[in-house]
Amino acid sequence: MALTAKGKAFAQAVADGMSNKDAAISAGYSEKTAAQQGSKLSKNPEIIAYIEKLTSAKKLTPKSKKLTPQDEQLNSEKPRQSNLVQVVKVEKIESGPEQAHGQFVGRDEIAIGSHEDPLEYLKSVWMDKEKDEELRVACAKAALPYVHGKVADKGKKQTKAEEAQAAAKGGGKFGTLGSQLRS
Repeated sequence: MALTAKGKAFAQAVADGMSNKDAAISAGYSEKTAAQQGSKLSKNPEIIAYIEKLTSAKKLTPKSKKLTPQDEQLNSEKPRQSNLVQVVKVEKIESGPEQAHGQFVGRDEIAIGSHEDPLEYLKSVWMDKEKDEELRVACAKAALPYVHGKVADKGKKQTKAEEAQAAAKGGGKFGTLGSQLRS
């Protein structure tokens, strides 16, 4: 069973340190049934795995420091250091595989990643088991027309033409000379 939006919200709240009941309330369950839903959701193996994934990601990231008004004054006096990516304008693009791997290349500052073809990107997303199931299904749906063409019903004209050929081949009163056997 896939993880729902409420399940993800519950897991996020538990990972942030809330109790099961409070997490269920913050996920959108009613206050009357929050304790039962919290207990039920905390036993779901998919939600347990999602909580572990969130907590392991939190362990890797440093804790954010809350700013006080004094800190803001100190920061305003210092020149701000930005962690922005430098964007370079390019006039002419030389075709080569070495330019298309995570660099900013192209006209009007377009970022091109490692996937040159959008269909390749969609394939990589729907094949990645680490991604969200809903995202994987959406990518597969988006790529479906490129892989398999839509099978349409026959139109009126095509149906009439096929019926006329069948009548001509069948012999009988309306048979053509080509359909008659020579004896």
